[in-house]
This record gives sequence, C-alpha cells and structure tokens, in this order.
Amino acid sequence: MKLVAGIDALNTPDLFATANRRIILHAAVYGAFAKSGAHRNGLETAIQKPGFKHLDIIAVEPGHDAGWTPSFLNALRFGISTQGVTDEVLSSHQFLMELAARHPDRIRLHTAHRLPCLPILVADDTIVFGQYAHARLHAPHGFWGMVKTDVEKLLEWAGTGRTPAWATVEEIAAFRLINECVRAMTNTSNPAQICIP
Repeated sequence: MKLVAGIDALNTPDLFATANRRIILHAAVYGAFAKSGAHRNGLETAIQKPGFKHLDIIAVEPGHDAGWTPSFLNALRFGISTQGVTDEVLSSHQFLMELAARHPDRIRLHTAHRLPCLPILVADDTIVFGQYAHARLHAPHGFWGMVKTDVEKLLEWAGTGRTPAWATVEEIAAFRLINECVRAMTNTSNPAQICIP
C-alpha cells in the first residue's frame, strides 16, 4: 500500500491509460476530469483497448436531491458558491454524457443514490482512495492511498456482501472499498440483489 499527499503524486491519467479491463470512478463530480486533457486522454486510451470491458462512473446528477445532496456538495466543494457548485455538477454531467455517447457499449453511468463516503478510483487491480472534508482545500489536496489487490475476486465477494472467513485483513480492507463502489452502482439495500458489474 502507498500513501501520498495530493492525488497528483499518483498520476491517475497514466493509471487510467494502462487499464486493460475495467475502470470504476466513484468520485461524485468530474468537472476536474472534464477540464483535464490528460485525464480525458487516459480514459479514452483505456476504453479503446480491444479487451476493455467497462468504465463504470458513479456521479451526482444535476438537480438530484436525495436529502443528503446539498450537504454533501457543500463538503465536496467547501467554500465555493452555490452557483459555482451547480455549474461544476452541470459541467461534470455534460462531460460524462459526451463520453458515454462516444462509447455507449463500454461506459455505464450510475446516479449516486447513496451518500458517497469517500472518493474511490479503480483501474484493473489498483484501488485509489481519498477522503472528503469540510475544508477549503478540496479532496485532491488531501492524503490518498493506493493499494494493489485482486479486484475481480473482491467483486465476486461483493455479490454476497461479505468476505469469506479465510480473507486476510488487507483483503477485507480492500473489499470495503470495492463493496462501496458496487453498492453505489445499484439502487438496492439487499446484497443478494446486487449484480456484479
């Protein structure tokens, strides 16, 4: 496991570009990706690979109010005007819709129906995770962790909502992150109804 200060130290555009099978983005709002040619190019590079399966993106939709949405967006973009936050959510939505329109068979968009607990990015067998905070310095400037693990195995475990008795403490910790993503990609509280993406 690796811990860094600031997500830029992890070079996520290259992480995306080297993905061969799957990317999961659970970061709520993607305005920064929309503005970053490096991130857009990294995603496009992965999506266009012959063996690439899916890019799953969990996002807050414009105008969607699940009760938690206003307070969550206030934490996500603490110190930014309400109009500024609205504009970024709209920019994020437009970017995602355009990306999905270009690759309809490889991109699945999921509306965030549950309160996002932390930002998570998954590229093949690498999980990157950060934290949200009520701070003027936003999540990209916080601490970020990176862990390598067998994501496909953890996705299988997510189908049951639990880890096997023999799972290691590291696998259990990584499973929590993958399970968070899988639950966010479904609109059900019943683990038995969760389909593995």
